[in-house]
Amino acid sequence: MWRRAGALALVGMALIGISAAGGAVIQRGDLRITVQGQVKPFKLPRTGTAPIAVFVAGHIGTPSGAIPPQLQTMDIEVNRHGLLRSAGLPTCRQGQIETASTQRSLRVCGDALVGSGRFWANVVFPDQKPFPTRGRLLIFNGRAEGRPAIFAHIYTRSPFATSFLVVFAIKRIHRGPYGTELSASLPATLGNWGFVDRIKLTLRRKYRRAGKELSFFNAGCPAPPQADTTVFPLARASFGFAERRPISLTIVKACRVAE
Repeated sequence: MWRRAGALALVGMALIGISAAGGAVIQRGDLRITVQGQVKPFKLPRTGTAPIAVFVAGHIGTPSGAIPPQLQTMDIEVNRHGLLRSAGLPTCRQGQIETASTQRSLRVCGDALVGSGRFWANVVFPDQKPFPTRGRLLIFNGRAEGRPAIFAHIYTRSPFATSFLVVFAIKRIHRGPYGTELSASLPATLGNWGFVDRIKLTLRRKYRRAGKELSFFNAGCPAPPQADTTVFPLARASFGFAERRPISLTIVKACRVAE
């Protein structure tokens, strides 16, 4: 069971907020990525961790309005001061939800749910303008090939019922301030179908084990002894697009020590 790892970054397109409440825009050529995020509570313990919730919104687009290049890979290194507590939390298997609707995914893996939200996308048809659609985005605690994983499940009914699963493999690392790596390759069928250009997501899950209330997402505030606030690198994210150089950015978080 995966007991300890950095948390506060995930998913869908791996679009992540850069501060306790803020956002940023990064642009390379005609590709623009906009992210916004918030972590609550802002006050966290100096020693140890406390339960948190993460709110994420993001958009991928082009200033010209052209179809953006297909997002193919995501690699996220997360600060070691985060903690995912999964002991005692049910897990979901990839085969249970890979081709399932939102309703079926919740029915078979609802006890492993750790986040939910919405996505907006454009379906690409030959010789036609992209067709806008939207649907549900669910995040599950899972296992893939016998190892810990996080599943991002995408489902829409329009223009026809379609589901996709993005699998984030989890690996412990020791690389400067980072202690966990989450990496994913988007399904090729997703690129053939269209492109996800916007998400909104809430990551939050409390559960009970042996009579104790636990949280899947936890974090502390690593401020030095002389200070009650600090800013530190929360995550380093790299986005790989078709026929383009990867785009990387470092996400910074601010926090205050809880009294």
